[in-house]
Amino acid sequence: MIHKVKPELTLYLAEEALKHKFHDTDVSFHEIMELQKDCRDYLSTENIRKIYARMMKIEVTKMMVDAVYRSLTAEEQEFIIMRYKKKKQMVAISLALNISAAQLNIHHHVILEKISEFMLYKLNEEDIFRRDKIATMINLLARIIEFAEKYDSTREFINADWLEAIKERHDRYFRLLSKIDETIIDKDNSLHSKIIALKIENPCEKIDVLSELCNVDKSRVSRHLKDFVDDVKTYLD
Repeated sequence: MIHKVKPELTLYLAEEALKHKFHDTDVSFHEIMELQKDCRDYLSTENIRKIYARMMKIEVTKMMVDAVYRSLTAEEQEFIIMRYKKKKQMVAISLALNISAAQLNIHHHVILEKISEFMLYKLNEEDIFRRDKIATMINLLARIIEFAEKYDSTREFINADWLEAIKERHDRYFRLLSKIDETIIDKDNSLHSKIIALKIENPCEKIDVLSELCNVDKSRVSRHLKDFVDDVKTYLD
C-alpha cells in the first residue's frame, strides 16, 4: 500500500479538506496558482522550494475534494453545501432534506470515507464508471511525479519508494482510463459497449433506469456491468 494511516485520522483530514474548500480567504486559489508559476523560476532557493511544495499540496488537496464532490449525488452535494458552506446544524439539514438525523450522519460518514480514500490516491470499484474522477486521479499522480522529478531530485519531500508506488499506480489507472475510452468509442458497435458508455454517462443511475434508457432488460444490463467491472478491476489495488 502507498499509505497506512489510521481511519480516524483520514476521516479527520477529509473533513478538514471539506472545510477548507468553502473557507473564505483573502487570497483566491487562482492567485495561489499564479504565485506557484512565478516560483518555478526561483526554485534554486531552498525556502522557495519549500513554499512551492506546500502550494502543490494545497492544489492537490483541492483537486481531490472537488473530484469527489462532483461525483456525489445532487442530494449529497446539497448536504455538503448546507453543512460546510452555509454551516447549518444537522437538525436543520435533516428538516430541510427530510432525512432523519441518524441517516444523515451515515451519509456524512460515507462522504468523508470517499474523500479520505481519494486522499490516499486510491480508486475503488464504484469509481470505475466515473471517468472524470479517474482522469483527475491520473492528473494528481502525474502532478506529484512531475514535482519529484523536476524539483525534488534529492527526495527531500517525496520518499523514493513511495514515488515508485505512485508511478506504478499512475500507469495502472492510465490503462484503466484507456480501456474506458475504447469502450465509449465502440458504443455504436456493440450492446456491451453501449451499456457501459451509458453507465459512464449516468454513473448515479440505478439498473432499472439504465434498462429503460437502453431498452434492455435489467438482468442483461446488470450482467454487462458486472462483466466490465470484472474485466477492469485488475487495474485497481
